[in-house]
Amino acid sequence: MHKVLFVCTANIFRSRFSEEVYNHLIRKRNLPSEAFSAGLRVGEYVTRKIYNPALQQLEYLEIKPQRKDEYSIHIEELILTDYDKIICMDEQEHKPMVDSNIRLKNLKIDYWNIVDEPKVNSAISLPKCYANVESLVNEVSNRFK
Repeated sequence: MHKVLFVCTANIFRSRFSEEVYNHLIRKRNLPSEAFSAGLRVGEYVTRKIYNPALQQLEYLEIKPQRKDEYSIHIEELILTDYDKIICMDEQEHKPMVDSNIRLKNLKIDYWNIVDEPKVNSAISLPKCYANVESLVNEVSNRFK
């Protein structure tokens, strides 16, 4: 089973959206892969469930979220070596957090440049997330051909 981990700051918006989209697209292709998501600073936020704009976009895309009612997960709660690919949502925002975390700084981490609200509106960031996830699913699909 090929496993992907999406990481953002609070694990309520970009990473959760990407996880849900990835798992939906992978299931449609019947591929042996799955995604999960986590946050780098989960405990610093009051909101702990998936952010409403992400839910609205998933509904628009006709994707039923599998973890809608689950609380965000801190990256420290995971066994990171279980994942074949780790992706942080925004290099500028997340690289300093990764570099200061002893468990993360020596891992291979890919970075996307999907900026969080309020700097970039979800009408821009979520379609960009979707496009990046779709490209990743295509890449994974080619691996299993």
